[in-house]
Amino acid sequence: MPLPVKERGYARPELLAETDWLAANLDQPTLRIIDTRSPQLYEAGHIPGAVNLAAVGAIPRAENGDMGEAADFARLASDLGVGPETTVVVYDAPAAAMGMLTWSFLFYGHARVQMLDGGYEKWTREGRPVSTEATRYPPAVFEAISPEEDLYCSLEDAKSSLGQPGTIFWDTRRTDEYEGTTPANANLPRPGHIPNAVHLEWIELLDPESKTVKPADELHALLGSRGITPESVINCY
Repeated sequence: MPLPVKERGYARPELLAETDWLAANLDQPTLRIIDTRSPQLYEAGHIPGAVNLAAVGAIPRAENGDMGEAADFARLASDLGVGPETTVVVYDAPAAAMGMLTWSFLFYGHARVQMLDGGYEKWTREGRPVSTEATRYPPAVFEAISPEEDLYCSLEDAKSSLGQPGTIFWDTRRTDEYEGTTPANANLPRPGHIPNAVHLEWIELLDPESKTVKPADELHALLGSRGITPESVINCY
């Protein structure tokens, strides 16, 4: 049994939602639940009231892969039914996409966002309700603000900081992607990784049984073993 989120020693425990809290608040009118899994998995079963991100759109990107304009994200958030007073809970199986969307809301200035600790796997393992009825929220007015640039490393930032003392590039992908043994494809035209990037797959941050995020002391030890420390500027990809 994992410790409650508030007892794990995190600096920002409010960024994780627990399954019992979500189950008790499914009917809250200001709550929006976003499922970042594939449409097929969503159709097979999802948390009641959840909208599927892929059915609405995707996180906007610039041509070079950088994050898109705030106005473009505002349109996506509006279509997801997210307004300034909306609390957003994002979940996946779990998978990396739930972290990316949660981070994107923070990047574009929406602080009322949480990631579901343990994801859909924990939710269903606990016998909580599921639905096969697709949900779409009414459009909302999302107040886009200038992105939180300190949270982001653009392509140009990466080029200029590569090799600089105190700067770490953290590759969170699978080992085969990091090592370049995955065949090149449209999404990964050049196998391998950024020179000198350290590797720690994102899934290692989760408890292998409960799929919840590991306690802060375990995360500190794990990250420190790869040289990822608070004293450094850490760029993740």
